[in-house]
Order: sequence, then C-alpha cells, then structure tokens
Amino acid sequence: MIHDKKLCITFAGAVGSSKTPISNFLSTKLNLPVFNNDAIRTEIVEDLGVFDSNEHIKLRDLRLKEILESGVSFICDVSVDREWKEFKKRLTTSGYQWYIISLDLSKDLLSQLYNMKGYLESLKRIDELVHDHNVFLSENSGDVDLHISDSDFKNRCQICYSKADDWIKNIS
Repeated sequence: MIHDKKLCITFAGAVGSSKTPISNFLSTKLNLPVFNNDAIRTEIVEDLGVFDSNEHIKLRDLRLKEILESGVSFICDVSVDREWKEFKKRLTTSGYQWYIISLDLSKDLLSQLYNMKGYLESLKRIDELVHDHNVFLSENSGDVDLHISDSDFKNRCQICYSKADDWIKNIS
C-alpha cells in the first residue's frame, strides 16, 4: 500500500508544460497530496504585495522540509530541471523513492500553450526553457521514469496515472 512507503512523483519540463493539470489529476486518482511551488509563489505575493524571490525560496524549502520529515508520500508539482541534484539528495537522505515524469514538448507546442495561457514572459524565454530541459535530460536521463511528448500530450493525464500507478504497485 502507498501509505507505508515514502514516494515522490515529480516533474521535469519547461514552465507551462502541464505539470499542474497532471499533478491535480494524479492527486485525485492516487489520493496523494500535492506540494505546489506556484501556490507558494502566489502566497508570497498575496502576503507581501510583491514577489520576493528570497522569501519564496525560504518558504518553499521550509514547507518541503516539513513534508520530507513527515514521511508522507506526495506529488511535487515543480520542475526539477535546474535543481535535481539537490532535490534528489534531499529525497534520498529522507528515504524517499521518486518517479520523474518528463514533459518533453517541442518548442512549437510550448509556444501554442504559452499563447493560449497568456504566458508572454515564458514565450520570450522559450529558447532558454527548452535548453534547460534538454540539459537536464542529457545529464539525468537515467533518473527519468516516463517521457510525455507532443504525440501523447492529449492523453498525458491518463498515461501518467497508468504508469505511476504501475510503479507504485511494483515498488518493493
């Protein structure tokens, strides 16, 4: 059963690549809480009236520490692209096993998503975001459990659920 294991399902992928919709779907299907980095970002803005990067990092790290210390399995709705080495170390130290879903979307599909969502700042940085994800993949491909691409994007939630559920059932 999932509740006697320390499991973390997390993501690699550019901003706006569908981490939150997948996280929410998995949360209801697998009965797991979601740690959402964007919700913490919003909380900082609401509390301070502006975004403060240092406060965001402090609160994010505090909340993550509390989750890891509790030993609860969870879905981590963040992209580990730039912080995987440190995050992996924290998971390992806390006795967690992880499952990484990599959202390997083309620049064309990301551009469409950004335009639909109004992510104009991300659209300006799209080359950097795609590059960061490709660097992550080249350095950490052995840690990735599932790849979602343009061809299976429309079925992403169900695919992620099916594969993550199989992983959970087969964990020793």
